[in-house]
Amino acid sequence: MLDKTSFRKSVLIFLLPIAIQNLINVAISSTDVIMLGRYSEVALSASSLAGQIQFILILLFFGIASGSTVLTAQYWGKKDIKSIEKVLAIGIKIAFFVSIGFFIFAFFFSRTAMRLFSNDEVIILEGIKYLKIVSFSYLTTSISIVYLVTMRSVERVGVSTVAYATSFISNLIINYLLIFGNFGFPEMGVEGAAIGTLVARIIELGIVFYYNSKNHHFVSIKWKYIKSLDPILKKDFFKYSAPTMMNELLWAGGTAAGIAILGRLGTSIVAANSITSVVRQLAMVFAFGLANTAAVMVGKEIGKKDFHTAEIYAKKLLFYSFLSSLVGVVLLYIAKPFIIRKFALNAEVEDFLNHTLNILFYYIPLQSISAVLIVGVFRAGGDTKFALISDAIPLWCGSVLLSAIAAFYFGLSTKLVYILIMSDEIIKLPLIIWRYRSRKWINNITRELK
Repeated sequence: MLDKTSFRKSVLIFLLPIAIQNLINVAISSTDVIMLGRYSEVALSASSLAGQIQFILILLFFGIASGSTVLTAQYWGKKDIKSIEKVLAIGIKIAFFVSIGFFIFAFFFSRTAMRLFSNDEVIILEGIKYLKIVSFSYLTTSISIVYLVTMRSVERVGVSTVAYATSFISNLIINYLLIFGNFGFPEMGVEGAAIGTLVARIIELGIVFYYNSKNHHFVSIKWKYIKSLDPILKKDFFKYSAPTMMNELLWAGGTAAGIAILGRLGTSIVAANSITSVVRQLAMVFAFGLANTAAVMVGKEIGKKDFHTAEIYAKKLLFYSFLSSLVGVVLLYIAKPFIIRKFALNAEVEDFLNHTLNILFYYIPLQSISAVLIVGVFRAGGDTKFALISDAIPLWCGSVLLSAIAAFYFGLSTKLVYILIMSDEIIKLPLIIWRYRSRKWINNITRELK
């Protein structure tokens, strides 16, 4: 029988640091939005569009890291530290090689990268400035994200909180100094924001290396495992992680495709969507935290072969996530007038911002359900192929396809196009609820390794 008090205590111990980390991550991205929004609409739109390259890459990193979590959480249930370190090595090596490819594209082909999202030459030129600097952060982020997510999977969440908090403070200070040219520093605009991001990510990686050196007796980065990957675990990693990586890549690509569609409909809707994206992330802080909590807690019980407890955990965490999303909706309702008054750059942006924020009233609760089930429960049980299908098909064959046709073939209004872009969560809901109830997501994927 489930001890409700013990369960809730375990959830809070794990959830609160993750929620704080999510909040800090949102704060890092919102710092650029808020400060560049006050600087100029062009700078805000350029950084937002250029940032889509980084957005895709970071989600791909999280796909690799989440793929690691599929194995790590279950091996943690068995207390198999050696296997976890080998999985960590595989994740870091893959992520770093991926980051090199993105760096080459963003740095050497920055104009081509910007043309994917906009045909406005002024915005393209500003975006190129941003990419030339921020692309170096891709290399450092590849290591820190995989390491920090792995630490979450073994219930060491404190280091992530410290790393992200330090990163946020660094980014905030540098942005303040370099975007506007305060305290005698040069006024650099969008380039200042890029420098802030780069320095913050370097500091973040430094904290990771320091923590790793002090905790080498626990789960740590070991060069011998990176140099020579375990063939059995590498096979398992790709079996369960490849769908997760593809899932994140297709989801990020689909989201970026939606931004690219908006980018061809005007700078005002891009600016409004940039602000709305930050608001949505803030409202989803606890829901995404519960998704990560589910990935570890449910996966750990499956690794222990306690499938009944895993089911109970999944059900409870899904309910908590939905409740947290309703709180987010209420807070959004209260804050909406302030957001519009404070961040609308002109009358057209204000009109679009009012519309995009209204969409969140249905989008937030639906995304809270899909986040816990897809990112948390399904991946915890090794059901990564279905997680891929349930995320990618509604996005690409649903919202992206429909919004592109509406925008470029029928020439429908920008507001209607935006509704279609945000329709994927409605499409996928029946599919993921069916899968959850089927119990086909429960799979023990660990091995008895020497």
